[in-house]
Amino acid sequence: MFYNKKKIKFIENLKTKRLKLYVAESITGGKFTSELVKIEGASKYLDYSIITYSNESKYKFLGIEEVIKIHGVVSSEVAVQMAKKISYKSSFKNKISIACTGFASKTIDTNKNQQGIVFIAVNYKRKTNVIKKTFFQKNRDEIIDLTVEAMFEQGNLII
Repeated sequence: MFYNKKKIKFIENLKTKRLKLYVAESITGGKFTSELVKIEGASKYLDYSIITYSNESKYKFLGIEEVIKIHGVVSSEVAVQMAKKISYKSSFKNKISIACTGFASKTIDTNKNQQGIVFIAVNYKRKTNVIKKTFFQKNRDEIIDLTVEAMFEQGNLII
């Protein structure tokens, strides 16, 4: 994949800093984590990952129903809460979490096209950074791939 160098750098950073990684994926459907586990030894840095694709799963696993009702499922606030909540059951002190939410396809419940709007949040050392990406005029697969690449890039910037 075109993001291989970013992926390798991210994994090296996790290993060097002895970080445990927690991931909450929505728009990418697990592709980010899938890329991580292609490299042997992923269990040394990846503790767990979940795909919370539906709103219901975000409510049940992450407890962020109110945030979604207030801000909408594709928002910086939801990405931040996903990144914060995904690692709450972990007892590790040295950890990082990353989350993504966005629209890979045209939205059917609004009049405006929001396809390609993505939010990525990284929670590290009790600080959460969130970015908004806009991948307009891209197809569904391209948006997902670009989101995965942006997740590696954002992870590298934070750690």
